[in-house]
Amino acid sequence: MGNEDDTEVMESEGSFMRPYLLTGGRTRSDAGELAVEAMVAVSAGSTKPDQKELAQIYTLCETPNSIAEISAKCSMPLGVARVLVADLWGAGTLEVLETTRSDDIAIVRRLLDGIRNR
Repeated sequence: MGNEDDTEVMESEGSFMRPYLLTGGRTRSDAGELAVEAMVAVSAGSTKPDQKELAQIYTLCETPNSIAEISAKCSMPLGVARVLVADLWGAGTLEVLETTRSDDIAIVRRLLDGIRNR
């Protein structure tokens, strides 16, 4: 059996091996590591990828989403989402948006006040 046949068998048997196939066995992207809370969006002038999962991520990122949100909305493990998003980022398809620095004490205080007031 060749690689293509192996992939089809694994896909038809269920999603147990699917994450491995999506990333080619990688746990990290060559483009680098992104935090799960990193907000990403489609880069201007980029085109939608052909691969189903990458196209799904691209469509979600037409409005900014965090990697954690992408993982949940695509029903894929967080580690897989991190690798695929980082691949798209490395290819220039997605851009990482600047987020608020967590060392800004005023923002942290407002966040805590908001949680307390719920």
